Amino acid sequence: MIRAGLTSGHPIGYGSGMGSNDRPHHSTQEPALILVTGHIRVPLDQIEALRPHIRTLVAETRKEDGCLLYAFAEDINDPGVIRIVERWRDWPSLEAHGKAPHIAAWSQVARGAGITSREVIAHAAGEERIL
Repeated sequence: MIRAGLTSGHPIGYGSGMGSNDRPHHSTQEPALILVTGHIRVPLDQIEALRPHIRTLVAETRKEDGCLLYAFAEDINDPGVIRIVERWRDWPSLEAHGKAPHIAAWSQVARGAGITSREVIAHAAGEERIL
């Protein structure tokens, strides 16, 4: 497990994973190897100002080689908390992401936004199941 700050990371829906015989379906594709989860806590008066920067960050990151999922979501039960979920093909893809120009730009914006806490953790994933 790797813990990272704002420089390396950032909702997963549930579909019907049950078939007619009620057995779980397993992915037939090779599972994503790296899963990143985390959050940042932003002062409520800064959320609106951060949205365009987050949109740019997400749009640019989704173009990166090896990015399978990249999402920020506001926590509806905890105002000011933005949840982060990422899936990457491998460690080199995630490491390259941390060096991308849009990450440097985001880091500068984030530092000025008064983020009061952050935790972003990368996990090496194994088996994957559709729920």
